[in-house]
Amino acid sequence: MVIATGAGDGVLLELRARDAFAKRDYVEARKIARERAERATGDGDQGTWWHMTFLEAECFRELGRYYDCISTAETLKAHALTVASPELLCRVLTIRSVAAQGAGELADALEFATSAVALSESAELRSEIRVAALTALVAALAENDRMDEAWQQCQCLIKLLHTLNDAQMAGKGYWAVGNVAFLRQDPSEGVRYHQLAAEHLSPSNDLSLWAWFNRASAAMRFAAGIADTEAEDCMDRAELAASIIGLTDDVRRMNQLNRAHWHFHRGEVDEAAQLLVPICVESPSMAHQTAGEANLLLSKTLRVKGDCDAALRHLKDSRAYFDQSGAKDRAEQVAAEIAGFPQAS
Repeated sequence: MVIATGAGDGVLLELRARDAFAKRDYVEARKIARERAERATGDGDQGTWWHMTFLEAECFRELGRYYDCISTAETLKAHALTVASPELLCRVLTIRSVAAQGAGELADALEFATSAVALSESAELRSEIRVAALTALVAALAENDRMDEAWQQCQCLIKLLHTLNDAQMAGKGYWAVGNVAFLRQDPSEGVRYHQLAAEHLSPSNDLSLWAWFNRASAAMRFAAGIADTEAEDCMDRAELAASIIGLTDDVRRMNQLNRAHWHFHRGEVDEAAQLLVPICVESPSMAHQTAGEANLLLSKTLRVKGDCDAALRHLKDSRAYFDQSGAKDRAEQVAAEIAGFPQAS
C-alpha cells in the first residue's frame, strides 16, 4: 500500500505531537497538534481533527492554561463526532471538569464530572474512561467539601481500579482515594491508599508524575501530623527526582515547604524558619494555596520561638491567601486561630 506524501506528513506530525506530550514538552506538543488539526480540517478528516484538538486541550490542562482548556473542550463538545459518541463526550466532560477545578470554578467542575460519570455508567463505557470520570468526580466533590459523598464515590472507584490493567491510571486513582481519606481526617486509610498508589506509579514510566505524587503524599502526611520514615522517604524521593528533572520555582518552594514541615515536626524550629522565611517573601508570586500553607507554618514556627507579633502577622497573611485561593475551610480554621491568638486585635 502506497501512502501519499501528504498523508505521510500528517502521520509524522501526529506522532511528533504525541511524542512531545509523552516527554512533557507541552508547548511543543500543543503547537504540533494545532498544525496537524488545521491540516486535517483542510483534508476533511474530522477524526484526526478531533483527536489532535483533544490533545491540544490536554496540553492546555498540563500547562495550567485552564480557560484555554475550557474553551477548547467547549469546541469539542459541540462537534458532531462528540454528539454522536458517548465515549468521546465522556472524555470531553471529564477534561472540562478537571479544567474547571483548576480554574477554581468548583460548581462547574462538579456538574461536568457528575455528568461524565452518569454517562459512563449508562453507556457502559470502557474501564479507563469510567476511572478517569470517577477520579474527576471524587476530586470535585472533595474540593466542594462534600467529603461523605466523595468517599462513597471512592468505593466505586476502588472496585474499578482492581480490574484496571493500566498501572499508571490505577496509581492516580489510588492517589485520589488517599487524598480524600486524608481530608476526611482518616490518616490510616490515607496512608494505605497512598501506599497502593506508590506500588502502581513507576519513575521509569513517568518521573515527573512520580515526583509529584511523592511530594504531594509527603505534604498530606505532614498535614495529618505524620512525620515518620515513610513521609521522609516520600520527601527524599521527590527531591531526588527534582534534581534529575530540574527545578521550577513552584517545585522548589513545595519541596522546601515539605522539608520545613519535617523540621517543625521534629522540633527543629530554627531550621524550619530558615526555609520558610525566604518562601514567604515570595508569597505574592506563588499559588495562593501554597502561600497560605507556608505563612501558616511560619506563624506556628515563630510562635514556638516566642515572636508572637510576627507570628500573628503571618497568620493574618495566611488567612488572606486561603481566602484568595477559595479554600474557605482553611481560611475559617486560620480565622479561628487568629481569634484565639494572645493579644489578637
